[in-house]
Amino acid sequence: MTAISKEMGYFQTFIDQLSEAVVVVDKNEEITAVNQHYLNLTDQADFETGKSVEEVLLRHSDGEEGTLLAVNGFISVKVSEGTLPFGESSVRYYILKELPAVVHSCQEPLMKTLMNIVPDFIGIKDGDGRFIFANEFVGELFELPGFDFTGKTDADLAEITPDFRDVFQYCIETDEQVWQAREIVRCEEFVPARDGSTRFFDVYKIPVFHPDGTRKNLLVFGREVTEKIESRQLLEESEARYRLLAENAMDMITTHKADGSFTYISPASYALLGKRPEEILGETGYGMLHPDDEEVSRKAHEELMAGPCTKTVPFRLQHKDGHYVWLETSCKSITDDTGKVVEIIGVTRDISDRKKSEDMLRQSDKLSIVGQLAASVAHEIRNPLTSLKGFIQFLQESHGINPSNYYSIMDKELDRIDQIMGQLLLLAKPQVRTFKKTCLKEIIEFVEALLQPEAIVQNIQIRTKMPEALPHIHAEENELKQVLINLLKNAIDSMVDGGEITVQAQMIDGQIHVIVKDQGCGIPSNRIEKMCEPFYTTKEKGTGLGLMISSKIMKEHNGELRFTSIEGEGTTASMVLPV
Repeated sequence: MTAISKEMGYFQTFIDQLSEAVVVVDKNEEITAVNQHYLNLTDQADFETGKSVEEVLLRHSDGEEGTLLAVNGFISVKVSEGTLPFGESSVRYYILKELPAVVHSCQEPLMKTLMNIVPDFIGIKDGDGRFIFANEFVGELFELPGFDFTGKTDADLAEITPDFRDVFQYCIETDEQVWQAREIVRCEEFVPARDGSTRFFDVYKIPVFHPDGTRKNLLVFGREVTEKIESRQLLEESEARYRLLAENAMDMITTHKADGSFTYISPASYALLGKRPEEILGETGYGMLHPDDEEVSRKAHEELMAGPCTKTVPFRLQHKDGHYVWLETSCKSITDDTGKVVEIIGVTRDISDRKKSEDMLRQSDKLSIVGQLAASVAHEIRNPLTSLKGFIQFLQESHGINPSNYYSIMDKELDRIDQIMGQLLLLAKPQVRTFKKTCLKEIIEFVEALLQPEAIVQNIQIRTKMPEALPHIHAEENELKQVLINLLKNAIDSMVDGGEITVQAQMIDGQIHVIVKDQGCGIPSNRIEKMCEPFYTTKEKGTGLGLMISSKIMKEHNGELRFTSIEGEGTTASMVLPV
């Protein structure tokens, strides 16, 4: 025995006495010796030297731990290294200390049991594509319960189960792609079922290579996502149907961000505004809005942003040709789980024809009022005309009388006639709708002067009560006159025996209330709710349009009409307007 052999024998005896597994390596990291504890730990009777340490020990990224290959499984170990003097040189060694959470060979059945009860696809293949392990789910999936997949390739399985040939061919192709990519790949695989349906799987494929770069193992994990895929397909089909409806609808369908900017516009925008969707996307629409409609539109947007609600708003947008188009949009705000508004959905339609019809109805109602006033006005005009006629006859028949004494009286009577006719003409003449800063006091005084003659004929007194200071409102003056005339006319018509009508203006809860109170016959409680319905009237010659139009006008002014009544005592009508 040489001196070196003796020293090696002594060294082997030395490391065999150690209580931890020891692996001795040369400068090329090839194993030259292991101790007895290493053989016991890995369930080996002997060990063939010359292997690379990387073939039996996979060191983790921290370098302090690793996974040791044993005969019946893998063992987690703590790794430490060092050097010992040996002859004239030294040797390098690794000490491998078994960690508490190690997977012993006795735990292998437990691991297999766990993998078999998991409702997922779990398979391990070697570098040549042969199965090393496949859990029970794989056998059930391919209708091979209890089948031993060990050593079988996908090509072999395609011959065993021809019904799944396309599936296994697809697996062969994707496996090769993973090997070529040399990285984890996520893909979607499918398996046909007997009932004609298809099961879908979300699959991860993990390639593992030997230290020399050759193929070692392919780990395959697949989770069934059939319900998810089917839900996604149903959602896509549903979206396609709704998009088809939106793309072909006559109304313009839009979605908006919280700031009001467009995120989607249906093609109907071209028919309504002469602009294609791409010309408007990203804008808010305020640039096209008529100046008079901006305030009401911004207020509606604020209410939509305050919480989930629905708002219907009429407004005018500028057509590409320059003119304004009357539109009406119904918007709904959408919130997330926290209650924050994240989107607004709108459906917009052209209401130009409807606006024209409403204007015609209003004008018709005005003419109806003028016609009703004609008799009382004629009576009021007849009085000054009689006076004028008498003065003229008196002057013609009298001699030596100075006529200048009567000129001022005659002039006043003519002014009275002119004033009455001017008010009638102003009321009947079509007016351009213009919202502007308006004084309610002047409107009330105008209407009072206009209806006073008719009231006198009916033995009715109109009394007004107004505060000295009354805030201005943003309104269309002539339309509010029309509303007040309708209320006063109704009050006069209800008082066949005469009496008193009170018109009062006051501030209540930050709003202006114009209250018209009469002493008429009153209205039954079951008819109050129908007061503003079209063509509903209690008058013998009524049209049923007056209060309907008045209610519409009040809504356009962001106000409302309110009625209370007691039969036999009278009715109170209130015009409620924002300041």
